[in-house]
Amino acid sequence: MRILRLFAIVSVMILASLNASNSVAAPVDSATEVNDGFVTITDTMGKIIFQTGLAVHPGDEFIDEDNRVYVVTAVLGTTATAEYVREESFSSLWPQTVPVQAPAQPASQLVSIYHTHTDESYIPTDGKATVKGDGSILLVGEAFSKRLSELGYQTNHDKTLHDPHDANAYQRSRRTVMKLLQQQPAALFDIHRDSAPAKIYNFQVNGQDATKILLVVGRQNQTINTTMNYAKTIKAAADDKYKGLVRGIFIAKGGYNQDLNPRSILVEIGTQYNNREAADRSAALFADVVPSFLVPTTQAPAGQAPVAQATPSVSPDIAANNDPGPRQDTLLIIGALVAGTGAFLFLSTGSFKEAKSKLLRFGKYEFGDIFRSWKKRK
Repeated sequence: MRILRLFAIVSVMILASLNASNSVAAPVDSATEVNDGFVTITDTMGKIIFQTGLAVHPGDEFIDEDNRVYVVTAVLGTTATAEYVREESFSSLWPQTVPVQAPAQPASQLVSIYHTHTDESYIPTDGKATVKGDGSILLVGEAFSKRLSELGYQTNHDKTLHDPHDANAYQRSRRTVMKLLQQQPAALFDIHRDSAPAKIYNFQVNGQDATKILLVVGRQNQTINTTMNYAKTIKAAADDKYKGLVRGIFIAKGGYNQDLNPRSILVEIGTQYNNREAADRSAALFADVVPSFLVPTTQAPAGQAPVAQATPSVSPDIAANNDPGPRQDTLLIIGALVAGTGAFLFLSTGSFKEAKSKLLRFGKYEFGDIFRSWKKRK
């Protein structure tokens, strides 16, 4: 009987913890980066198509600068293989020519900026890859925010620290995202830097050093289709204004808190081996692109319907608590507990009749003891 009591108590504790966490918890991003160095992805002919410090898993996708799509098929340590599957066309998302006179009307729009990895830095400028509590990635975010302000946007550059730089950083930054969403921003940008070789990110504009940018979309989100269209629109707009600035879109295993809002995007600006000044310059260039894709829902560039019409706050599925994932998990656990309890009782008694009798006695005496004890304390 003591074993049965312990089994019931543990079951209740598990269900209670699940219920308490469902309201704010994200899908766990167990490994979002490699521990050291970077991953090199080659095609089936051995040609390097992508290098990144982000963790790579089978099923991940990469859309390169020329909109060729590759799917990762195998990963072995810091090397991976990917197959070419198709070439994307963004023509339906972005017109070939955007009139220069097209008004951006950014004044009423709020753009929120934050950093999940607040320790990230740039070695040539800072002498080290990370600086706990004061990474120079914050300055890159500031350069982005400053240029957006000059363009007429309202900005909220949140510098909340989410150290240490570990697998739980996205759980900590999730609280920051939820706080930022209370102000209903038109878009959210989680600004990072990569750890791939510098040559992969080197870029020049008008003879000045800059860095390439990588957009990252988490494929473990219920809003992935909307977020993917948003990322493609961003790349198309950047290609139109500064061809080569965006090196591609990485669709990675993970959530990156993008389930909270379909207009939330992770942006890698350069790598730890680039100068921070070059990253600052690219942050400003990226800000110059924003008016091209972040248009009010009542307005769109000529010849284009607005992209991502979702209200720029918490996504509808989250707001309405319609995400089936947590409920399905809870129901599966409840089912497993019921089945496990039934099997335990049957094996311990030898018959369904005795199992039923034992369960009734347990309910009568064990829970009766609990209620009697509670009444005495009152």
